[in-house]
Amino acid sequence: MNSTLLGSGGTLLGSLTPRQLLAKEDWTGYAGVGDYARSNGNTYEIVQAGHQIRDHFFAGTGHRPTETNETFDCVVVGGGISGLAAALLFQRRNPKLSCLILENHPIFGGEAKRNEFIVDGQHLAAPQGSDHFSTPAAGSFFAEYYHRIGVDPSAFEYQGWDSSSPEIPVGRSFEFIQNPYGFFFGAKFGQRPGMWLIDPWVKQLAGAPLAEATRAELLQYQKIHSEPGASRTPEMDSMTMETFMMKHYGLSHETIRTFFTPGPGDPYGIGQMYSQPIAGVVAS
Repeated sequence: MNSTLLGSGGTLLGSLTPRQLLAKEDWTGYAGVGDYARSNGNTYEIVQAGHQIRDHFFAGTGHRPTETNETFDCVVVGGGISGLAAALLFQRRNPKLSCLILENHPIFGGEAKRNEFIVDGQHLAAPQGSDHFSTPAAGSFFAEYYHRIGVDPSAFEYQGWDSSSPEIPVGRSFEFIQNPYGFFFGAKFGQRPGMWLIDPWVKQLAGAPLAEATRAELLQYQKIHSEPGASRTPEMDSMTMETFMMKHYGLSHETIRTFFTPGPGDPYGIGQMYSQPIAGVVAS
């Protein structure tokens, strides 16, 4: 970094220290209400703890564990959905063994927990990071998992349908391969003001404003991705999601960037290691 610019910037900032610039509120963000009053996601203290681990702050002799005289057969660090699932599997294998889950947030659930807020007098429940869960099939492991952690999917109430248009049945997911489904094509695809293509897979994308090669790629993706167990292989741990989709589904770089990355934030994990391949409606 340019030392002259750093010096000039430091002069303009006056007496503010780097620690003051990195304010707690910038990390902690807004809190919720009720049980979620201290539920802020990854707080400033958690970020600092990570830095302390990196800097070997806890490696010295002055930081010794506290003896609690407790013994456990298994200890799970993190009470997110992965940690809870690991503990559940452990308990299923041998219910007689003890398992301790360590969680440093006020509420367990990790990215899968919700947040509750009061906005303009309205009580709202919003997701922490996970914005949906697939409705579990009766008798499946997922159904048992939700039951064991106290979540009853049948208790959720869906908004009543009062439109003259046909009602879309509630599916088990909103993934790219589900029907009924709708794609919206906007100005990006030469459609003004825009057009909806309903049941695109049933119609084999007929009528979609797409090049024939792109249409063929997406149909091939839908076909392979619909096969049981097709979305997860061990090799996914060694490559980015984009590389896997190009290799496994035959999608081109252009098609992936058009239909699976709607913005610079890359919410579908295309540039990350293993992420479940999901896509939403076509970006307009």
